[in-house]
Order: sequence, then C-alpha cells, then structure tokens
Amino acid sequence: MRRMGPVVITLGILALALAPGAGFGDDARQAGIVAGEVATFAHQLSLRPDIAIDFTKVSGEYCFNTGLGAGLHMTHYATDPTKTQEDVIDFVNAEPLIKAGVNVSALPKFPGGLDTMTPGQWYFLAAGEPEPHHGAKFPFPLLIRATNIK
Repeated sequence: MRRMGPVVITLGILALALAPGAGFGDDARQAGIVAGEVATFAHQLSLRPDIAIDFTKVSGEYCFNTGLGAGLHMTHYATDPTKTQEDVIDFVNAEPLIKAGVNVSALPKFPGGLDTMTPGQWYFLAAGEPEPHHGAKFPFPLLIRATNIK
C-alpha cells in the first residue's frame, strides 16, 4: 500500500468521471458536476493527503479512505473502468450499524473475488474474511457495493 499525492488521485477521479459513457447528460451539466466533485476531492486531499492510497498493484484501484477503521467509509476508483464492472467501490464499516440494530443477514455474502460483484448490490463481508481489493482481512465486518458507470 502506497500513499498517493492529492494531484494523482484527483486526476484519476477526473478521468473516471469524464470517461465516455460515464452516465452524465449534456456536456455543460457534466462539466458542472465534475468540477464540483473534483473541487471537493481536491479540498479534502489538500487538508488530509494521507487519505489517498494507491492499491493499483493489488486491485488496479485508487483509494479515498475517510476513516473506514473508525466506523466510517472508504471508496475505491478503478484506474481503467473499461476492464471492470467495479468502477467505483464503496466500503462501509458495518460494525456500528450492526451494533445499532441493522440486520445484515438478508444481504448476500461478498462473492470473494475481484470483478465478481453485481453493480448496485450491497454485499456483507464478515470480519476476518479475505478482501481482494485491499489484499487483506479486516478485523470488522464490511458492507461493500460496486457501481458501474459505463
């Protein structure tokens, strides 16, 4: 795992947002949306550059970690969205939700591999199970969802 500079991850997110078929409407609306998103990412990264992590050698993704271990969430962005249906992946620490009474038993179990999720479907990954996007096991349960923006 290598920490990324704010410019690198912001450019990666910009490239993903501007990719053909990214799902936006007209060019002017797309430009406004992308400008707002890039400004938000750039601002956050200028305040905390340590939240950008390079997982390209593990899963071909850049990471924006806003505190997964502290009960918050993390988002991964594919470096080449033409090679996967998992263009953007959300990881949520399920522990606080479970403690609050959320029943995750109805969710399908995470399928266990890269590019194996159905986009838009939330999955449950129990604590200690292998998570291939990070090449690691987490000491807490996760909710994981992929989005295909093609």
